[in-house]
Order: sequence, then structure tokens, then C-alpha cells
Amino acid sequence: MRDVVLVAVILAACAGACVPAESIETLPPQRPPVTYRTSKAEPSVEKPPPTPRRSYRSPACKPAIETGPRSWMPTCQRISPRWTTIVIHHSATKHGSASTFDRYHRQHNGWDELGYHFVIGNGTDTPDGHVEVGPRWNKQKHGAHCKTPSNYFNEHGIGICLVGDFDKTRPTSRQLASLNRLVKYLCAACRIPVSRVTTHGGVTHKTRCPGRNFDIAAVRRAITVPVTASVHR
Repeated sequence: MRDVVLVAVILAACAGACVPAESIETLPPQRPPVTYRTSKAEPSVEKPPPTPRRSYRSPACKPAIETGPRSWMPTCQRISPRWTTIVIHHSATKHGSASTFDRYHRQHNGWDELGYHFVIGNGTDTPDGHVEVGPRWNKQKHGAHCKTPSNYFNEHGIGICLVGDFDKTRPTSRQLASLNRLVKYLCAACRIPVSRVTTHGGVTHKTRCPGRNFDIAAVRRAITVPVTASVHR
């Protein structure tokens, strides 16, 4: 009897507080909150637009390789691509200079100026081995030193004259040293092969210029040493 009363009391207490099991809404299981690592926002970097491709036109002149003194550069600071050969001469006189030959070429040949591009002194009118740069080189202008039917060697040849008569004497050691250095410079700057270094007589076969005592083979051998770029001195 005591147990029956206890059960009745318990059922009465739950009658007002409990709801039917089927009316309880089933909630999804709770997951722990997910935490994320935050990083500083990287600033947006604007990429430069691609460089447009431009067609390249070869300039009228190209830069020379710096292997000689600045005085050997033409006044325009560029060397024309016209030059393909070098022609060596002698003056066939005991003395002379660029100004002397310039006057002669104007008065006797009717030319507008010195026909050579360079003149190398022998110690008479100018210091021994001194290289004089003619106005034609500064203007990158054709020469007037080696006439042929096609005039190719005037149009494309660099004319170098050594003062002296090498049928009677020999070039001085300083003249040859300056010649070798100048020719080496021009070959490098104008991309002229050694085989294209020649003499007036070697082209026309009508003169012995630059004389029977001039050795063109020795000059070619001297300039076969590779030329490397260096700062002007």
C-alpha cells in the first residue's frame, strides 16, 4: 500500500511539468565554433603593362668599341656602317701633315678637302707617330684616296696615310706602333676583317704606294691579337 501511494505522488508531480516525448523538437548536435587564423591583408600590387615590342631600325651610325683615344671618335660620336675596308698609303714625301696635304689636295687636285681620313706623322711637321684625324672621318664622309672604276674603295674604304717615302726609307717604329693600334681600333669598331686591310698599290696595281719598304703582312699579323673593349685613354 505504501508503494502504491509513492508512485501516485510521483505521477501527479510530473503531470504538469512534462510534455509528451513526441512533441520535443530534436536539435542537431552542436559543434564547437571553428576559429580561423587571420592574416594581414597584403596590399594589391599593380603590375606594369607589358612593354610593347618595337621594330628596330638600324641607325645611320653605330657606336664604336672603345679601344682608342677619344680623339679618334668622329665628332658625331658614331661610326657609319659604310666602312668595309682599310687602305694604307704613304705620302711619298720626306715631310708633311694633314694640313699640308689638305692644301695640296685642294690646290692641285681640286678636291674640297683632305682626301685621307687619318694621317700619321714622322716627326717632321708633326710629332713622330702622332695620329691626325681628318675632316672626312669626323663627317663620316667618303674618301678621295683610292680611285677605282667602281669607286668602291673611296666610298667604303678608310684611308690612312703615313708621312714618308717608303721606297727610300722605312716607317719609323712609332709610326708603325700608331698604325697598328689605329688599324686594330678601326677593325674592331667597324667589324672589318684583317683580310680587308690593304694598300693603295694592292688595290689598283698601278702604284707601289705605300712603297717597297712597307710590309703589309707585318701589319696584318700585328692586328690579329683579339681586341677587347676598354675605356678611352
